[in-house]
Amino acid sequence: MSIYVITGASRGIGLEFVRQISSKGNTVFACARNPDQSEELRQLTDNKSVYSVKLDVTCDRSLKEAVQEVSKHATEGIDVLINNAGLTLTTNNVEEAPKDELIKVFETNVTGVTETTKAFLPLLRKRGSDHTKKILNISSSVGSVSNTTSTGNAAYRISKSALNMTTKLQALHLAKENFIVYASHPGWVQTDMGGKEAKISPEESVKGQLAKLDSVTEQDNGGYFDWQKDPWTIKTVPISLHHFK
Repeated sequence: MSIYVITGASRGIGLEFVRQISSKGNTVFACARNPDQSEELRQLTDNKSVYSVKLDVTCDRSLKEAVQEVSKHATEGIDVLINNAGLTLTTNNVEEAPKDELIKVFETNVTGVTETTKAFLPLLRKRGSDHTKKILNISSSVGSVSNTTSTGNAAYRISKSALNMTTKLQALHLAKENFIVYASHPGWVQTDMGGKEAKISPEESVKGQLAKLDSVTEQDNGGYFDWQKDPWTIKTVPISLHHFK
């Protein structure tokens, strides 16, 4: 069994990751800004297979404290980091998007990922170079430059495009240490962010993404993958230009 750290785990896709991963007998550290405010996460937390950890990915002190908390229980390190925490604010186009909005979204969706990854790298490295470590960054098809045809939600789009480059750089940097780092587009999912009109349930999205996570090889390092209704068939080409996590 493996040990996972998941950010943004108090609701939506993150919570579903916790639910499905722990149901397979793995250990999960479910990280969120306010984990105690999530009744569903509290019900899953047993401090045996699921641990609830307070973590704000934009706060250095919070990151340090979260790593210390995980280290108490995962003394031999962790196997997988899922950077799921994300933020979207308004649907402004690039002309109307305020500077502070761009900065706030970028801080969570990009630097939040880089800082979280750096913070947990020592625990991942504890597994040794002969053990495959995995980092999954939850991105979005709206971060695709070549496929973009709509101008709305500029801050989110820009941040996810930057996250895709971040993923590639992380993958190249860590490959020599037997890491697999890749990005995943979860589809248009029925969450607070995705809205009620979304076509995919969190259960479907996470099932497909976990199928890929379980089967990735070094050839997938630095890749960008989509979810599929068939969880064993994951394409590298985004299927939606208008929907996001």
